Amino acid sequence: MDIVAIYIIAAGGIFVAFFFIRTLHQLCGPWTRAGVLLHLTYLAVNLLLIFFKIDSLTGAGRRAGELALVNLVFPLSAIHLSYLADLLGIIWRSCRKIHRATGWMAVSLLSFYMTVALQTQSYIFPLREAAISLGLLVLLSLPLVRRLSYEIFLRVHQVFAGIFVYGTWRHLPSHSHASKIYLLVALGVFGLTLLSQSIVFLYRNGLFSGRGTPRAIVSFSVSEAEEDSVVNAVHVRVLLPRPVRVEAGQYINLWMPSVSLCSWMQTHPFTVTSWSKGKQDTMELLVKPRTGLTADLARYAPTDEQTEGSSISFLALITGPHGVSEEVGQYESILLLASGCGVAGAIPYLKKAIYGYNTCTSQIRRLHLVWQVESIDEMSAALTLLNRLLKDDIVDGGYILHISIYVRDGLGHKKFLLGDHKRVYLYQGLPDYQSIISLEASGNQIERLSNMWDEQGRMLVMVSATDELRDRIRGVVRDYLHEGVKLSELEYQPSD
Repeated sequence: MDIVAIYIIAAGGIFVAFFFIRTLHQLCGPWTRAGVLLHLTYLAVNLLLIFFKIDSLTGAGRRAGELALVNLVFPLSAIHLSYLADLLGIIWRSCRKIHRATGWMAVSLLSFYMTVALQTQSYIFPLREAAISLGLLVLLSLPLVRRLSYEIFLRVHQVFAGIFVYGTWRHLPSHSHASKIYLLVALGVFGLTLLSQSIVFLYRNGLFSGRGTPRAIVSFSVSEAEEDSVVNAVHVRVLLPRPVRVEAGQYINLWMPSVSLCSWMQTHPFTVTSWSKGKQDTMELLVKPRTGLTADLARYAPTDEQTEGSSISFLALITGPHGVSEEVGQYESILLLASGCGVAGAIPYLKKAIYGYNTCTSQIRRLHLVWQVESIDEMSAALTLLNRLLKDDIVDGGYILHISIYVRDGLGHKKFLLGDHKRVYLYQGLPDYQSIISLEASGNQIERLSNMWDEQGRMLVMVSATDELRDRIRGVVRDYLHEGVKLSELEYQPSD
């Protein structure tokens, strides 16, 4: 083979590899270097365990099958990842990554085991059941299929997981005690988590409280278009039979069975935008209509001026609150970066930070919200909530909250000031995150005393944005870690 052919093959291979990695990043990203290293280590350990001191392919296949059952303990340990993440004290996205990694590893190991079983002609009917359900699980887990209807995907995913466990149990030979123990451990953990989750669910939803079940009061933010009205946001107030303590950034899973014909099988996570120092008997949610349950809710929006501003009540059941809350009181400056409906995840943190400043219980001296939206209409969903924050930020004329809203299209001016005290600015175009983070990290935006030592405190950057935007911000913040800047990606992300 001549040098030109070698060069063509090598260049083509590099291009294919780059395209494959880029496509995987778009579907499964964003990635971090630590995350990639952990996944590669996890893969290497499983490969080592398969082929270590193995004399035959049959032995490797048998060991791969046992390892698959061990890897399945985590994916089968809970019916819902939110509850499992709370038990482990990690955020939902991290729990989902572990679930996905162990699930795909189990699929790979079982595929290898089934290939060996085919070659040794030990492919019996129960294994075929497991293989079919496994194949359907893999197909439905692809992002392109999953995003068509997440609620339906979740229920079908759970059904096929049950069929797979049943087929696997029937396939296991009677003398394979170790393999049965692995599967029984997974089912035992599942049973315990299901029991504890059921008890908490019944208590949260008013069992023996004498106040009935929760109710969801739904209202709408509607703007007029050329031909028809457009629902920009749905505002939901959940009235609880028992007060619940909700930390900033936490979310609930909401079940509203009477919204539509299929809503009885749909639960949806929503970030709680309300925050209080104590327990809450009412939770406020900001919902962006998309598909599934949120689209069904938007159909109840008023169609004429006479019913505008009216609300509708639905039966509602909840799980949660779920999620890990970031402690913000120890930082001098907080920069919150949000895109689209990601502002819902930032609002409760702003409320908590302003409360800490007003009561002198935190070190916060500056808050800056940078919100990137596509159009002016997208702003209307959260304007009421942002106005409340500005009204709360008036103690001793502190005015620590500053809001910068970047509108991609439709503003008409490069820069526009809203209100007094120069606290809210509208900009045409996209934000320059490098300049914004650099300016905030310098500490020059905080007025300091000239006649005494005033040491610069730590800075926290909080992000609730798209995958691509989080990738960019992560790269920018990495250059300022040595200056005491910390990056926190909120529980809710618009791309989840």
